[in-house]
Amino acid sequence: MVKVHHLVRISGGNRIMANLNPSPVASIALLAIALLTGCATAPTPYQPATELHGYTSENVGDGLISVGFRGNSETSRDEVEASLFHRMVEIAEEESAGSFTIVGRETACTTTLRTAPDTTCTYHQSADALFPYYFGVYELDSPWHSKPKREYEAVATIRLSPEPVCRDYADCFITTDARAAISKNSE
Repeated sequence: MVKVHHLVRISGGNRIMANLNPSPVASIALLAIALLTGCATAPTPYQPATELHGYTSENVGDGLISVGFRGNSETSRDEVEASLFHRMVEIAEEESAGSFTIVGRETACTTTLRTAPDTTCTYHQSADALFPYYFGVYELDSPWHSKPKREYEAVATIRLSPEPVCRDYADCFITTDARAAISKNSE
């Protein structure tokens, strides 16, 4: 049997030692809770992609660079998009670009849920209102239905410019200004 000693503070600041002698079933339940709590997932950190999560970048030719960031189910859409922007700024700095222009971008959501003991359904949705795409199946009446797990992925294509000038381009950023904005937001 497991003996648990617990220090309890009661009103007035007095402390007492309480001996708790849980049953074996309660001990197993406490152990299970401790193990499950220890397995909690943290949001995807800003890092190169490992397995599926993190940032990627690839030179696709004609002066264009494809940049992406995929978060796990604990990473919000805002965090994914902020990490994507962070990576764009890093690339511009690495290439000594004075500015960069986003020529295309999209954020997509993948929702996965368990619908049967051996079946997992995946549902993809584009954030682009003009060209949404969906596939997958929800089996909402299944007794195995689980809480949906959502993962966001943001991708963009950027063009670098040696000059720190944006003119009238809506999605153009001066590299030093973008870095200052990131630094300010992380304070």
